[in-house]
Amino acid sequence: MPSSTITKCAGGDSHGPLPACLPMSQYTWGYTVAAYPIGGIVGSFVSKYANAHFSRRANIMAACVLFMIGNVISAVSVNIPMYAVGRAIVGVAAGMCGSSTAIYVAEVSTNRSRGALGSLFEMFLNLGILLSQVAGRYMNEDPMWRFLWGISAILACGQLLFMFFFTVECPRRLCAVKEYDAAAAALQKLRAGADIEEEYAQMLAARQRETDSAVPQMSIWDILSGKNKHILWRTVIVMVLQAYNQAPGIGPMSVYSHTIFEAMFQGNSELASNLVMANGTVNTAATFIAIACVHKVGRKNLMLASLFGTCLGSILMCVGAYHVEQPGIVIAASLIFLSTYSLGCGVIPWFIAPELVPMHALASANALGSASNWATNFLFNLVWPYMNTGLGNNAFIVFIAINAAGFLFVFFCMPETTGQSLDHEETKSGDNAVESGASSENGDKKQVEYVDKE
Repeated sequence: MPSSTITKCAGGDSHGPLPACLPMSQYTWGYTVAAYPIGGIVGSFVSKYANAHFSRRANIMAACVLFMIGNVISAVSVNIPMYAVGRAIVGVAAGMCGSSTAIYVAEVSTNRSRGALGSLFEMFLNLGILLSQVAGRYMNEDPMWRFLWGISAILACGQLLFMFFFTVECPRRLCAVKEYDAAAAALQKLRAGADIEEEYAQMLAARQRETDSAVPQMSIWDILSGKNKHILWRTVIVMVLQAYNQAPGIGPMSVYSHTIFEAMFQGNSELASNLVMANGTVNTAATFIAIACVHKVGRKNLMLASLFGTCLGSILMCVGAYHVEQPGIVIAASLIFLSTYSLGCGVIPWFIAPELVPMHALASANALGSASNWATNFLFNLVWPYMNTGLGNNAFIVFIAINAAGFLFVFFCMPETTGQSLDHEETKSGDNAVESGASSENGDKKQVEYVDKE
């Protein structure tokens, strides 16, 4: 969003029925920005109960309704609280949608395609950011900045209609609630006419093992209190990886990017704007590379490469801050940072939870992971103006340390899950007993066959 237009009336005054802008300080603007991740935290915890009691598809459609409501409120806001409330409602919707979409995509995908399809979440997120940056550059006058929110509401309406008419519910979810015929029909539609007999049998066997073992749904407190220490540790990994969707410094590099670059380029607003556009393009393009590589290279290797790149980018940002006469350093730093971020940190956290956590704990673990993501988002968006003021040219030293710590955590603690079946519940729960029914090897072969037939 064009912050100077919204906060300083830099876009003029059209003398319409709504105020030309909402005057506020940089710090107040930071709080309105932070209202979005606060809503995201709330939405994450709401998704825990929603995903446990309702279908993923229904939750995503409910989030679309909240997206429309929040965007309309911000579009017609007449004061700062009204604008912030709209942001918060959009945040709640994003928290719900992010959690439910991650599970939905993982559960409807084959083992081979899950990583690529999960990466599409980040690709469209980056594409949306790029388009909003382009739109914000040209819709930075009164009242056009309000239409930016209106466009978002229209897109949410389109998503709602698409979900309603063209998507099906997750077969695994339908099996879990004993709607077996509907599950078979949904799986057949998803596999586009391929033979689903073996995959469906494997899915039923996994649900039958859950029924036979009488494992109850785990609440957030059940996980945090350590009733199953293996699931607790897997949930911690999910939470850390979700936090690293934000912790490398992507907030300052996106939300505050224009302000940062303008200061480093000694007030050259045009160069700063061009770099923001270039970053958005590179960020989106890098996601395509992740889609192509995620199954071959592996989740863990992409995370390691991503954190190494964001650490290097942060180092160059500090160097560039002390050599403003050489803008190429900052340009290289930002391009390296964002391109490598999208390879791993941008994509892997969104679909890792279903690969690490069994279904009876998935809703709670995914909610905790999503809340960790949004809490980190809130923290850095809120404190960045103070960090930038207090640390000055050394502000990105904080992210050097954070990215280095993340690299070590992933190297020593993150298991590789590439190609793993979602129905290997015993492995996720810490039970080494041999599964009954189809083996993972056979399951993987059948899944590959489905992809080849497409």
